[in-house]
Amino acid sequence: MNNNILFFRLYVLILLTFLLVFSFVLSKQLLVIIMNPLKLIFLHNNLQKKINFNENFYLGLLEIYLFRGNVLISIALSEFILEFNNGLVTKDIIYASLAYSYYVNSFYSIAEYYYLKILSFAPSNYKVILNLAYLYFDLGYETKAKYLFTRAGSLK
Repeated sequence: MNNNILFFRLYVLILLTFLLVFSFVLSKQLLVIIMNPLKLIFLHNNLQKKINFNENFYLGLLEIYLFRGNVLISIALSEFILEFNNGLVTKDIIYASLAYSYYVNSFYSIAEYYYLKILSFAPSNYKVILNLAYLYFDLGYETKAKYLFTRAGSLK
């Protein structure tokens, strides 16, 4: 009988040790799950204050990523700024950078979508019309390209 109590106490000690380690691991994971969204919210709220984020900073980052050949990172940056835009950067600049990034990465239909989206609210932007004409010329749509080239020439 004395031997059974010793084994029971050993069993309880091992079980408590295991549960203690498990609770630390679980609490650490819960802390990580809670802290990550809080960090993103804090970053979003203090983005303009800490970094002084404006169009020039955005265009500088975009040029760095495009110069290095990191087109997908430039797309991710532009999509992020488009999602959390609070008037920091005008939407036509973001759409133009997305269109250019997709055009460089050979996603022509998505690039065409963003160029047409810019033209929907700024129909007299000759740079966008010219870029869209080059896109159509590369795709082999010569009649659309000629029309847009003449339209861009008349606007300039």
